[in-house]
Amino acid sequence: MAKLGSDKRPAVVRVRTMPKGEQIVALCERHHWKAIVGIEPDQPEDLSDIDLLLRGPAGERPAPRADPRIGRNDYCPCGSGKKFKNCCAAP
Repeated sequence: MAKLGSDKRPAVVRVRTMPKGEQIVALCERHHWKAIVGIEPDQPEDLSDIDLLLRGPAGERPAPRADPRIGRNDYCPCGSGKKFKNCCAAP
């Protein structure tokens, strides 16, 4: 699927007044986004695509990294100086 705000998938915005539409167009030009702005005084405003663009991509969060595993022959992280298998991992 194409990225929102690109040529293949422009942001679709509905506003009630011409000045508000001009503000949206200026915002999109500053960020190099493509948008279709409709001025419809009798319809509610729909700025959801612009909100998505301003918030940034939600699905591209980096995966949480797991802490590196401690091997049995590594030194214990508690700071005792002993091997892990003889310190904190010992039953």
